[in-house]
Amino acid sequence: MRGKKCGYKKVNGLNMYYEIHGSGKPLILLHGQFATASMFDPIIPELALHRQVVLIEQQGHGHTADINRPLSFAQMGRDTAELMSQLGITEADVFGYSAGGTVALHLVKSNPHLVRKLALASTIYSMDGYFPYIVEGIKHASADDFPLQMRQEYERVAPHPDNWFKLIAKGAEMANNPNTEDFLEPTQLQQITAPVLLVNGDRDIIRPEYANEMAKLLHTNLIVVAGDHVSYISTQPQILLGHLKKFFELSHNQP
Repeated sequence: MRGKKCGYKKVNGLNMYYEIHGSGKPLILLHGQFATASMFDPIIPELALHRQVVLIEQQGHGHTADINRPLSFAQMGRDTAELMSQLGITEADVFGYSAGGTVALHLVKSNPHLVRKLALASTIYSMDGYFPYIVEGIKHASADDFPLQMRQEYERVAPHPDNWFKLIAKGAEMANNPNTEDFLEPTQLQQITAPVLLVNGDRDIIRPEYANEMAKLLHTNLIVVAGDHVSYISTQPQILLGHLKKFFELSHNQP
């Protein structure tokens, strides 16, 4: 992609990958579980017209090799904060999708000064946010359960392409033996003071009543867009982009 800068930083034992597109005030994008930063390809060009868009790949995902520690949303939040520090980012807008939204919640909970505005898409703060059959699917996930495209994208960029099955297994292990700090309490959501945009698809895997209650806890309104858990960002992103641009106050006039 034109104008892209790529690099790695040593972060808490990781060789952590990042990309930077465009220039201006930083906007950090946090990918979903088992995905790579390329999942944001449909929205990067438009966002990078107005901002310095920073993509981060978490432990074991994409270009960032796994290390010998469990996967943890809380730890990913700490890794993200440390990478921001190393990149000299003292404040940013943040957009987290799915598990990336959970990571973003940990980031803003522990480092409220780092986040100016927070957009969350298809995000949970506790496992009961999903429909029960989704929870069971995550706990018993196998590599065959995921679209072939996800595996191919992982294998295309991963330092160890044969680790796809290991990544899925570690994700299932995280779901079955969650770190006590990996999910937030409702009171912790209420304490978040950054403005929040909360978006779900109308055919999402998150329980609607949970999503509406989450919006109340975050002092915002739930925005429901047409699409399932993936399609509203992967194949029909224009409505989502409209909401993001309005929320983050993107314009051609911004420095």
